[in-house]
Amino acid sequence: MKLIAFFLVFSQMVIAQEAVHNYGNLKIHENGALGFHHNLINDGFTDDNQGLVGFYSDDSILISGAFKPIFNDMEIMVTNDLFLEVGVRITNNSNFILGNVHTPRNLLDVSFDYMDNAFYNGDGDNTKIDGYAAIANKREFLFPVGDDDRLRPLLILSQTPNTNAKSAYFHENPNAPTTFMTNFDTDMRNDILTAVSTQEFWDLDSEIPSTVNIGWDARSNIASFVDAIENIRVVGWHTTNGVWEDLGKTSFNGDFDLGNITSETFIPDDYSIITLGSSLSKENITLSNYLLTPNNNGVNDYLTIEAITVSPNNQLNIYNRWGRLVYKEKNYKNQFEGKANVNAVIQKNKSLPDGVYFYILKLYDIDLTHQGYLYLYN
Repeated sequence: MKLIAFFLVFSQMVIAQEAVHNYGNLKIHENGALGFHHNLINDGFTDDNQGLVGFYSDDSILISGAFKPIFNDMEIMVTNDLFLEVGVRITNNSNFILGNVHTPRNLLDVSFDYMDNAFYNGDGDNTKIDGYAAIANKREFLFPVGDDDRLRPLLILSQTPNTNAKSAYFHENPNAPTTFMTNFDTDMRNDILTAVSTQEFWDLDSEIPSTVNIGWDARSNIASFVDAIENIRVVGWHTTNGVWEDLGKTSFNGDFDLGNITSETFIPDDYSIITLGSSLSKENITLSNYLLTPNNNGVNDYLTIEAITVSPNNQLNIYNRWGRLVYKEKNYKNQFEGKANVNAVIQKNKSLPDGVYFYILKLYDIDLTHQGYLYLYN
């Protein structure tokens, strides 16, 4: 039988109407334990706890009050789930035994927080945080979040420790979310993206440049928007630009039924939500030889390469027939009109002579390098 031992310092606790009401200073000493079998109303202080607090019920339990309770170790065994009207902070370990922890998704200041070196165990489809989990002073953390009977964790790896970061998962169509004031139109996407999931999304808040790893399962219905699994991407709704953007793919594994993907580095606070999407494959890119006639007649006056719309992050180098570099441009935007921009065989900013030139185009966003020819006729 577990020994229940606790110590109250200048505290007044009242059990009434199936709730424990803390008005004072509640302290659980090292090796001590305190079990709650009813609702907790916390209008006092709990910021010096060292022992274990447990929530146990065959029904549900609600934590509310004016102040966020702070617990060292916490275990949850609540058949019909633990509900938060005020946030809870963990300084060491939370143990999910039975039931989910629910936070109101429309109240971002109510979350289940892991401080410093705090951790958890026992997470699963029915033992998770159904709402917002938060961290403080951590670079790396796997948020044990999900929705209903489904664990959908998100792993964040930040360049520096987060003062405050939080995440929640939504099993909702981003075109019609229930707890956001705006819709996230999946038809509004940059050129490299071909589709965005309408099945689910995550909210991730952090001001630190980070990568994320998210996964999919059979209910993600990846086949409905990804033609080849290699084309899957992490995508995000850019809050300022109002468009879905490709957040890249540094690694992935799995098939259409189960897998996960890691993004490139981005700033989560720049994006309202993130989810899974698909991008153009290399086979969809048109790269060929070109005719350039810069005579200001509106036809072929510039070297227009349509493929750069899917990879704004690019590098174009143009060489003459002897292999001398005559033009180079990072993030090329179809502005070459037959004039050199490097000192080579002709003075910089002067028109190049008629003839055949070859180019090398590196499309970094889709990891493609192409070599082709162009014919210049002034």
